Amino acid sequence: MIPKLYFGFGYLKGELAPMFRKKYLQEDIFAGLTVACIAIPLSLAIAMASGVEPGVGLISAVIGGVLAAILGGTSMAVTGPAAAMAVIIASNVEQYGMTGLLMIGIICGVLQIAFGVFKLGRYAKLVPLPVVAAFTAGIGFIIIVGQLPKALQLPAPDQNHVFSVIQHIGMYIQTMNPIAFGLALMTLATLKILPRFFPKAPTPLIAVAIPSLIVYFVGLKNITLVGSIPHSLAMPHLPNFTAITDWKDLVMSAFAVFALASLETLLSSSAVDSMGKGDMHNPNQELIGQGAANLGVAIFGGLPVTGVIARSSVNIAAGAKTRRSAVFHSLAVLAAIYLFPGLIEKIPVAALAGILLSAGISMINWKEFVHYWRTDRSEAMIYLITFIAIIATDLVEGVQAGISVAFLLVAIRMLKTKTNIRLWTNQVVMRVGLTGGMTFWSFDRLSKLEEYVLEHTGLRFVVFEFNEVSGLDSSGAGHLITAAQTIASGGIKIIFHGLSQEQENIINANTQGDHVWSYTHTESEIKIILEASGVEHSAKDVLRHGMQKYLVDFAKERKQLISTLAQGQNPHTLLITCSDSRLNPNSFLSSGLGELFIVRNVGNVVPVYEANSQHSEVAAIEFALGSLGIRNIVICAHTDCGAVKSVLSGACSDDSGLSNWLKRIRIGYGDELPDNVSDGVRLNLLNQINNLKTYPVVNKLLEEASLGLSAWVYDVSTADMMEWSFESGQLVSLVKEGH
Repeated sequence: MIPKLYFGFGYLKGELAPMFRKKYLQEDIFAGLTVACIAIPLSLAIAMASGVEPGVGLISAVIGGVLAAILGGTSMAVTGPAAAMAVIIASNVEQYGMTGLLMIGIICGVLQIAFGVFKLGRYAKLVPLPVVAAFTAGIGFIIIVGQLPKALQLPAPDQNHVFSVIQHIGMYIQTMNPIAFGLALMTLATLKILPRFFPKAPTPLIAVAIPSLIVYFVGLKNITLVGSIPHSLAMPHLPNFTAITDWKDLVMSAFAVFALASLETLLSSSAVDSMGKGDMHNPNQELIGQGAANLGVAIFGGLPVTGVIARSSVNIAAGAKTRRSAVFHSLAVLAAIYLFPGLIEKIPVAALAGILLSAGISMINWKEFVHYWRTDRSEAMIYLITFIAIIATDLVEGVQAGISVAFLLVAIRMLKTKTNIRLWTNQVVMRVGLTGGMTFWSFDRLSKLEEYVLEHTGLRFVVFEFNEVSGLDSSGAGHLITAAQTIASGGIKIIFHGLSQEQENIINANTQGDHVWSYTHTESEIKIILEASGVEHSAKDVLRHGMQKYLVDFAKERKQLISTLAQGQNPHTLLITCSDSRLNPNSFLSSGLGELFIVRNVGNVVPVYEANSQHSEVAAIEFALGSLGIRNIVICAHTDCGAVKSVLSGACSDDSGLSNWLKRIRIGYGDELPDNVSDGVRLNLLNQINNLKTYPVVNKLLEEASLGLSAWVYDVSTADMMEWSFESGQLVSLVKEGH
């Protein structure tokens, strides 16, 4: 089957139209100029950190910014060189040179377009959040270490690995330029302090302008400056393919750049979404736009680009309204290349290093690690391993290590079997609540369980509860069967309770010989088995066990919910249904505590409203609508209704309490009884709806069109729910019809 491809023409047609209207033109121009003031120093600094000429960063901002703005899937985002990419780009430049980097950019662009066309953008979210956080922090740390030689104005290190750079700094620290380091610290301080007092100021531009002016007017010597940059854009051209000798390694590097660039872009897009400006981003379109941007940038001799959170947030804060703002940002950067190259060339390298130091510090958010440590130690471990691996090896291997650990821990969680053991007061029945997955990993836990059970003298029954078992495979079934057989050999009878049909089939398929256990699905079945063996097991015992299980398995884990509900109830629906034991509204509606206000009686009857009525149903309805403010009522009948059966068989002819109650159903049928139980259930349901409309409070809300009223029938044989359609006059499936 050929997958349906995505090309985005329809999406862009609607998205690009506002760019050609005069509305918001002034706002977009202002936002674009504001972002450009930030993008120019950042692009220079990131290019420097990437191991290429500073001017290359400006070219990347121009070409990448325009193409991504026009073709991307995030309306308010700004694209350009990203600090997070500088480390891996620098590594590729060192290994393959500029020609290799341009080829990597082309491959990255093609891959991004392909992933967008095949609608694979959403899979970027599969990367675990601790890995993303550690990846960002690791890059930040590498950037800080990598910029220290430039901030100190030391000779360039031979290798860019963290440990090599640190060793290099130690060897040459005595040759540092304290003035250059002071300029770097001045830039860093400006970036951190100025936004507190002037949040809308173009801080990066000011941060590099101050040390640049100091160097110029004071006449400081021996300060390394940016130096020569292109005074115009180069003509587009393809890189020299013949100069590349190691295509295999280069393609693998291109995949790494593609993965990191795409992840950075989609994370930036999600951040823009969270700011609540513009439409939610289209991940597939965004990849297509970024792919086109990277192709264009590579042809013009630039760096791989991504969507950038910092520039995008400034764009939004400056009042951008359409995609034009990102285009104007690129045009402003282009103007700076042609009009102000002399000023750009006089920026101290130490000042640009200060910008990158600030970026690196911002990327290391230790609060995230503390959060993971406090909430989930396994996620903290993923974060720590990823962070250390990135620093000790490289970005790709670090991310691989983090993802591998994350999936390993998920697998362990899924495979791990937990047991909750409860001894009843009679000391002869043990209940074992199994949770999690039952796989080969369950061996140790079940072996220990065997030992524990056999240590208890006097036990006659062990009940294994499977209601919370998430999965069972052949290995897990084998371990379970072995444990059951070992326990049974000690004269103890085994009950497997609450298995799904699939789980039961797996156990049967792995059992050799006769079963040493019984299967049960209800507590009543357990009660019958125990009592048949002479074990006292009253209905109260069943209830006591249920409460014990509730306290251990639910209430203990949902303390916050219990605490919230202790302050008062706020249910969303009044449910009127039958007392039949086969109906469990909270189960078949997947409703939790505090969600349903339930009224139950024989036959889901709603008595006709009478002044001075003493029926509890009347009180419940008035309380639900008046005191609780509920605005949705459901009357739920069910198939095979005993009350309806009794009425149709003429069982309501005496003066007993039951007969007098059933007469309310009989009166609703009129002179002629329904032909069968199904018709009887349906007619009774509609009669109760009519009875409900006799209540003044109900009528008032219906007239105001502020009350929802539904009539349902639960099928006890299929567990399906049918809803009466007042428009078509028939029952339809509640779920299948999408109601």
